[in-house]
Amino acid sequence: MLNLSPSGEAAPLVPGTTPVGQVVEALLASGRATLQVAGPGGEVAGTFDLVDYLRRKGPVEAPHEPVQLHLQDPLDEAPAQPPLADGRLWRELLHALLSSPDKPMAALVDPDERILFSNTQLRQAFPDAFDGRPLRIRDLLPGHPQRRDGDASPISFWYVQNRERCFMVLKTRACADGVGALVLFELTAQLAQGHKAALDEVDLLKRVLDISVEGLQVVDARGVITLVNESFLQIHKLSREESEGHLVTDVIENTRMHIVARTGVPEVDEFQTISGHAYVVSRIPIFKDGKCLGAVGKIVFQDFREIQRLAEKVKRLQMELEALRKSQGKQHRDTRFTFDDIVAVSDSSVLAKERAMMGAPTSSTILLLGESGVGKEVYAQAIHNLSPRHDRPFVRVNCSAITETLIESELFGYAEGAFTGAKKGGRAGKFEQANTGTIFLDEIGDMPLEAQAKLLRVLQEREIDRVGGEGTMPVDIRVIAATNQDLWALVEQKKFRRDLFFRLNVIPIVIPPLRERPADIPALGTLFWADLQKTHGVAAKVLTEKAKRLLAEYTWPGNIRELRNVLERTFTIVRDDRISEDQVRMILLGVGSTGGRLNEQDESTLDRTVEKAERRAIGFALARTNNNKAQAAKLLGISRPLLYRKMSQYDIS
Repeated sequence: MLNLSPSGEAAPLVPGTTPVGQVVEALLASGRATLQVAGPGGEVAGTFDLVDYLRRKGPVEAPHEPVQLHLQDPLDEAPAQPPLADGRLWRELLHALLSSPDKPMAALVDPDERILFSNTQLRQAFPDAFDGRPLRIRDLLPGHPQRRDGDASPISFWYVQNRERCFMVLKTRACADGVGALVLFELTAQLAQGHKAALDEVDLLKRVLDISVEGLQVVDARGVITLVNESFLQIHKLSREESEGHLVTDVIENTRMHIVARTGVPEVDEFQTISGHAYVVSRIPIFKDGKCLGAVGKIVFQDFREIQRLAEKVKRLQMELEALRKSQGKQHRDTRFTFDDIVAVSDSSVLAKERAMMGAPTSSTILLLGESGVGKEVYAQAIHNLSPRHDRPFVRVNCSAITETLIESELFGYAEGAFTGAKKGGRAGKFEQANTGTIFLDEIGDMPLEAQAKLLRVLQEREIDRVGGEGTMPVDIRVIAATNQDLWALVEQKKFRRDLFFRLNVIPIVIPPLRERPADIPALGTLFWADLQKTHGVAAKVLTEKAKRLLAEYTWPGNIRELRNVLERTFTIVRDDRISEDQVRMILLGVGSTGGRLNEQDESTLDRTVEKAERRAIGFALARTNNNKAQAAKLLGISRPLLYRKMSQYDIS
């Protein structure tokens, strides 16, 4: 063997017996072009110059002939190695590749793509090609890409693959000395591994189809069966050889698979009689790039006995579910809101929601504090639905809506004959109705002092006295109270009992007004708008981004209730599908700070009342006509000059 020292000098060899091919391969592996060859005694026998050798000899037709025949005259010193210029980078590349343990197939080529030299690995891979005749790359690798004119890239890659073998090919251009390189990496093993993985995946898919789909068949565009599963073969009592590769009309009676494959029109849940049995089948066309390639058919139900078994199973499950419902007692549907319905984005609303969720599973009394319209009843229902009493009654009492003379009988009920006109047998009050459940006392700050005293006793003793009745009645209730007033200020004014305040103020939850949580406005607006679209059956109406921004910047004195009312008014009044900022502004102007309602307690003069009504009417008219002054005046039944005067008078832009 020829071994080169790290300095590039040759170990002694016998020039008469060392083959020239061995010397060339050693030079390529070392990245050199010349080599001094030493004789048996260590004397320099001559110099082998690879480039000069290739120029003189052309293709190496006899790689096994002795190197002695191709040595130049001995030199006293080894010829200096020229620096590796850019044109000779292929030598560095070959050196890196051929010096590795797994040597690739390699060859040297001239500018005409003739193979000048091939290493042992390449000759062994293509033994029939190297038969002594001149050989070009296209003879070795048919169909390889030709270099295009103007292509100056020094290295090119491509792949060669046939049914048995796969190669990645690297080719370098011939450099200044007229020599280039060709390197082949065989990927057949990797291809075989990938092919095996693909076959395994197909086999797994077939097994899944055999298990999960009953009576599956696939036909091509001609109506020829290309695939069936085991269930299909069992149903039709066929072998795979009797089905696959045959026309579907020759295999299955009353079939329409060939029609679906030809027309591309699906047939779902159709009846088909096969061998006297009724089946429910579906036939689905297979499309690719808009072209129908065939159809897949499957049996949905085998005979109607399976349908009957399924119906009986569903009926049995329904009976079990109904029995389970009865065992849990009567279901109460007095509430519809849960914590999922509470929008909380800003920090203050998140804190309120978290505190309510922590207090909900307990039986403690909860006091909800917040302005009118912030959603106190939504919180109350959500707390009830998250509590252990969620399947028990939820009774709402508006303390401000019941007159002072009737509030005791409404809350605690009355006995028969308690007063003139009393119902025979008496009547249960709200606390009795809420027994084992939750009672929600809204506007608790408006409760009369006498009723407050009886409420305090209920909270302390958990028992009630009917008006005009004898004895007490125990009750098991959870109390949730709410108010928009400052209860402590009422306590200081002697309008609310101090002891009742402390009984109610066990878990206080402050629900912030909408102006203090502007981050919640977009989410609430989106929620309400989607609900309005669903309620009215109109999905086309949308708010512009500027309109949404205007809503987010408004202070909302009426809080969430006002926001929903404005959105509903906008949805119904404005006829355009795209609602602008100006139209929303007109709606807000018409609503005013009172939320669109005249407060009967306002000490307004007649002029002030007329002004509010005219502002609201002008705002609605401008919103409905998309700020068209002429149409708005016509809608109001006034002249356009009068409309302009009114707008100027009320500072409406």
